[in-house]
Amino acid sequence: MTNITILSWNIDGLGYLRTVRAQREPKRRTINDELRICLIEKYQPDFILLQEVVKYENDGRETEEIVDMAEIGKSYHYHSSMVIDTEKNNHPGKWGPIKEKGGWGNNTYLAQGSAILWKRDIQHCSIWEHDRENLSMNKYLKQEEVRLDNGLYTGDRDSEPRTATVSRFLVHKRDLLLVNLHLTTLKGEREGLPERDEAGSKLRLWQLDLILNGIVSRYNFWRQNHEELQKQPKPFWFLAGDFNGTEVSPEIQKLKRMRFQDVSPIKGADGRGSGTKRSKGEKKASITLDYIFAGIEYSAFDPHKMRERTEQLPPVYEVQTSDHFPVVARFSLED
Repeated sequence: MTNITILSWNIDGLGYLRTVRAQREPKRRTINDELRICLIEKYQPDFILLQEVVKYENDGRETEEIVDMAEIGKSYHYHSSMVIDTEKNNHPGKWGPIKEKGGWGNNTYLAQGSAILWKRDIQHCSIWEHDRENLSMNKYLKQEEVRLDNGLYTGDRDSEPRTATVSRFLVHKRDLLLVNLHLTTLKGEREGLPERDEAGSKLRLWQLDLILNGIVSRYNFWRQNHEELQKQPKPFWFLAGDFNGTEVSPEIQKLKRMRFQDVSPIKGADGRGSGTKRSKGEKKASITLDYIFAGIEYSAFDPHKMRERTEQLPPVYEVQTSDHFPVVARFSLED
């Protein structure tokens, strides 16, 4: 059996962009130290999926990202995908307060999106590739991006564009399809307004329908009708990221009904809180919004064996630079 470790973390890049200039570089070093020491060195993950990464123009007018690969080391490749930026979605309601608080220039380029790190010795290819002779271990990841937004962006959280990125890797002769996602949360949710909670849940259910039907089902159907891929084992799907839904929410319960198993099932630790996200000003987690799900049960794997082979690892509470705590999944692939 082959052990696989996947980490998912909302890195809170927007919090970094709101940091005043004098404190930005020290904060960036702290974020990358936590990524390297608390996550990479401790868990040696095969994959790290990040949400809310940011890209920006530095003082030298050069574009750089919050993740500093010079600090991370040479064991991983890195690929980012920006969802929203000041060129394509330049609503002042979004970027104006960030630029003002962080001291950015009016014409400074800023962007927000997601990213993935993977070990350099893991093979990857396009999800449409049928010839395994074309697998690669280089840094150029052929990733698919699917938009989950619902119309014109008006500068607020409710209409902010969202995406799901799909990456394909080959581990132990099995295809792993990793979907990195960050679902919508509406202004006023979890603040005593049931109407907003209901509206947010409905929107995330719609987004999950798009992921399950428009990505997973559509790809599996295409694959089942492709002669070369029919001969290969069914792929593992991993849906990971910031779902913005609690464990009892309709959207998370739907995933479980659709035979996706939570492979980061422990959401608390003694003295560290319970959940994956902390409230402003608090150090302990108080709510669960981040997950790693594996699917599809009975198609890609035996759910009972998967539970037996999944380690019970809590969120990484040592990390303090984000209001989200990283979640960890470690399991063994079936032979």
